[in-house]
Amino acid sequence: MNIEGISETLIARQSIMNRRGECVAQELLFRRFSPDTSAVVEDGFASTMTVVQNLLGRIGIDTVLGDGDGFLNCPDEFLASGFIDILPARRMVLEVLESSSLDDALARRCRTLRGRGFRIALDDVRGITPEMLAFLPNVDMVKIDWPYVDLDTAARITQACHAADKMVLAEKVETREDYAQALEIGCDLFQGFYFTRPQLLRSGGKATENSAALLGILDLVLQEADIEDIEHALKMSPSLTVKFLRLANSNSLWRTHMSEITSVRKALSLVGYKQLARWCCFMLYGADKNGDTDPLAQLVMRRANFMEHIARKIFPHDERLQQEAYLSALLSLAYVPQDMDVRNFMSSVAVGAAIREAVVSHGGWLGTLLTVVECVERGDLPTQAQLADLCPDGQPEALLDGLYL
Repeated sequence: MNIEGISETLIARQSIMNRRGECVAQELLFRRFSPDTSAVVEDGFASTMTVVQNLLGRIGIDTVLGDGDGFLNCPDEFLASGFIDILPARRMVLEVLESSSLDDALARRCRTLRGRGFRIALDDVRGITPEMLAFLPNVDMVKIDWPYVDLDTAARITQACHAADKMVLAEKVETREDYAQALEIGCDLFQGFYFTRPQLLRSGGKATENSAALLGILDLVLQEADIEDIEHALKMSPSLTVKFLRLANSNSLWRTHMSEITSVRKALSLVGYKQLARWCCFMLYGADKNGDTDPLAQLVMRRANFMEHIARKIFPHDERLQQEAYLSALLSLAYVPQDMDVRNFMSSVAVGAAIREAVVSHGGWLGTLLTVVECVERGDLPTQAQLADLCPDGQPEALLDGLYL
C-alpha cells in the first residue's frame, strides 16, 4: 500500500485491562494516518471533537467500544463545553489533563459532570502533591504515568488513592516487570504496549447525509413540532436514522432497558428536543473530505459554548435565554456551508424573532452578545457601550474581566 502523501484523520483505541486480565475499556486517541501512527495534536479541543464525531457518527460507539467503557482526553475547553452532553455519560471516563489547573472552578465542573453519571480521571500523575490530594474528592480514579515514577512513589500514590476510595490505573505499562510491579502495589487497571498498541480505526470519510435533511429536522425541533413529524423526517434519511439510534442506544441513562432501542419514536422521547437540536447542528457542520473537524465547525462550537457561558454569567436563572444564545451561535455561520446568504438561510429556518434578528443583523440583546463574542474571537476589545448593553446591572467591568479568563 502506498501511504506517501496520505493525511487522513483517524481515531485509535487502546485496551484497558483489569486485574483478571479482562479488557474492560478503551482509551480513545486522536491520530492521523502516518507510517509511525504517531499523534499530531495541534489543537486539543479540535482533536477531541474529531474523536467524538467519529465515535458517535462515522464509526459508531458500539464498533469502537463494544460492551466496554471509553476513556477520553478532555482539554479544559472541551470539559467546560456543552458538547460534552451528547456523550453517553455512564460509559465515559473523562480525563483531566496534566496541563489543567486543579482549581475550584474545575472542581465544581467535575462534581457537576459526576452528578450526571460521568467518571473523572486525573491523567499522567507523576507524584503526590498537596493539589492532587486536595482534588481527589472530585475524581473517580488516578492514572499513574508509570515510566516517570519510581516504584516507591507509585506505591504511595496507590495507597493514597485507595484510602480516598479511588481507583488507580497504571498507564504506559510496557514490560512484564512493569505489569508485575503494578499488580503487586495494588493498581486496579492497566494500559500500555505490554497489552496492546493503539489500534487505528478509519472513519468512513465524508458523511453521506445531506444537509437539507438535517436542516429540516432542526427546523421541526426549533418549532417544537409534534414527535410524529420529527419521526417522519428522520425516517426519510436512513443514514441519519441509523446514527441517531446509535446515539440513543449509547446513552446509558436509558440503558436500563432490557433490549436495544429500535424505535425512532422511543429514541426521540428519551433523547429530548434540546439534545436533538445540538446533535443536528453538530452533524450539520460535519467534516471535510478527509474526516477532519472543519475549522468552521471548530469556530462555531467554541462560539456556542462561549455565548452560552456569558448568557449564564449575566442571567444565571434564565435557561431559555442561555439556550437561545447557544442556538444563535450555532446558527450564526450555518449559512456558509449551504452556500446561501444569511438572510435567505435564516428565512428557511423556523427560529424565534430574537435569534433571527441576532444572526441576520446582530440586533437585539443576542445580537449584541454575538458582536461582543466576535470581537473577542478577533482579539479586539469590545466597547464599553456594547458591554453596558449586555449588563443589566450597569457594571460591565466584571463581565469584561470574565471574557478574558
